[in-house]
Amino acid sequence: MVKLDENPFWLDEEQQKWVADTLKNMTEEEKIGQLFCETIWNCSEEEETIAFRGIQPGGIMFRGGSREVIRTYVNRMNRRSKIPLLFSGNFETGGNGVLTDGTFMGSQMQTAATNDSRYAYLQGSLCAKEGGEVGCNWSYAPIIDINYNFMSPVTCTRTYGSDPDKVLDMARAYMKGCHENGMAVSIKHFPGDGMDFRDQHWLSSINTKSVEEWDETYGKVYKKMIEEGADSVMAAHIKCPAYSKYFCPDMKDQDVMPASLAPELLQGLLRGKLNFNGVIVSDDTHMAGFTNAMPREKAVPGTIAAGVDMLLFTVNHDEDVEYMKQGVKNGIITPERLDEAVTRILALKAKLGLHRKKADEDVEAPEISCISCEEHQKIAYECADQAVTLVKDREGILPITPEKYKRILLVKIESVASCRYSSDPQYDNFMQGLKDRGFQVEEINLNEIPSIGKGGATFRELREKYDLMLYYLGAKAGYRIVWKSVVMGEIPSYTKDIPTMAVSFQSPYLLMDVPMIGTFINAYTETKYTCRAVLEKITGESEFKGVSPVDPFCGMWDLRL
Repeated sequence: MVKLDENPFWLDEEQQKWVADTLKNMTEEEKIGQLFCETIWNCSEEEETIAFRGIQPGGIMFRGGSREVIRTYVNRMNRRSKIPLLFSGNFETGGNGVLTDGTFMGSQMQTAATNDSRYAYLQGSLCAKEGGEVGCNWSYAPIIDINYNFMSPVTCTRTYGSDPDKVLDMARAYMKGCHENGMAVSIKHFPGDGMDFRDQHWLSSINTKSVEEWDETYGKVYKKMIEEGADSVMAAHIKCPAYSKYFCPDMKDQDVMPASLAPELLQGLLRGKLNFNGVIVSDDTHMAGFTNAMPREKAVPGTIAAGVDMLLFTVNHDEDVEYMKQGVKNGIITPERLDEAVTRILALKAKLGLHRKKADEDVEAPEISCISCEEHQKIAYECADQAVTLVKDREGILPITPEKYKRILLVKIESVASCRYSSDPQYDNFMQGLKDRGFQVEEINLNEIPSIGKGGATFRELREKYDLMLYYLGAKAGYRIVWKSVVMGEIPSYTKDIPTMAVSFQSPYLLMDVPMIGTFINAYTETKYTCRAVLEKITGESEFKGVSPVDPFCGMWDLRL
């Protein structure tokens, strides 16, 4: 039973009446439409036509567009919708989660590295203000995964770190910033990512915590976030065998399902033990973790039957809509389960005040836009300045000055395009920033440094030509460094002959691949703000203030040396 006057909806009598009356007057087909949150990639007319074919969807997720394009699209889609739409996006790093011209404030881990939850609050506020300006009202953030496994390719800088208390502190601040500015949140990825070294986009990954361990870590964070008003939870394609078997003791290993298809996790753990009354939305159903769990014909209605209220991403729209309709017709989704899911979706819309909006009530462009405004850029820089973290400076290289290290050999490492989320390439700006400060900077040329065989320079020539070797580890370096060379080349093979330092603008764990480098800095996000902050800190213009939210030494003894 949905409790409309309780957490997280807290609907008054007017709002409850709208939900009840709307549900009562809906056809079965209209109810089925509400179960779909369609994804719009390019804001094209074709995508809009497809999204409304055979249904009127309950929500739209945007993957990117300018403020004018998104606003126009929101207005157009609202006008053709009988029931107001939820407009959502991955507002994890700033307004750029939807808006191509939005503020890219920084990753969640960068925010956590400030060691000040005020920046998480400001990030939530910024996302809600910039998204709200174009009509967005639902953020698929904050991420409350816990980064226990430094080899995870999917969590990493998307999380607030490896300490459950810090994750909770930051997440609740982000949520407060969103709520105070009219945006709903979705905490994710239930039952919790960050344990597995594999990626749920490619398979069903595993949360290996025992029941007791889960309760003390992930459960602690989920419980508190739910108590404090999290509007929705994103059910991930992640298995949690311990809890599945806790609720179903006779379950065989091969029958354990990812949370998005596991009623024991959604209804037993999330609805029951954690007392969650809000909307459950699935994670992206393109993901192999979902598509390989069962045939899609069963999985599409099966996720709703299991306890999900809203399906995110259709693969083939017409096919998925037909599967959902057949699931209702065949009783996989009972009338009671359909009404329950739609009630929660309508309740979220009422909570956001969407029930008062008219279809022809456009989102108007404000006289002064807050999108990428001076205030938001100032916040982004201050966050970066507070977050940049000195991991180690073994030889005392810092600060670098033209007097000590005039001639710099700059090495750009972006060998694997594995950063699936926003990046803002800053290599050229970083190099120019060094030059503007009086350094002579040359980029590495693999033909002009020591190499195997008879070619290349000697170590003596390298020493005589350069004073410092500086590694720029950009966002596309991914979570592991992949070298172009087999030996020598750009690999840090010369650290005993020339002072060497490295800066990571993405993963905080890349020191594991370059433990021989004695001076290492984590910046967590590749933006113009972190670029500026790093330049100021390595040259002594400002001090390092960041506190690492994870163990940058990965528990390995040699990384500290």
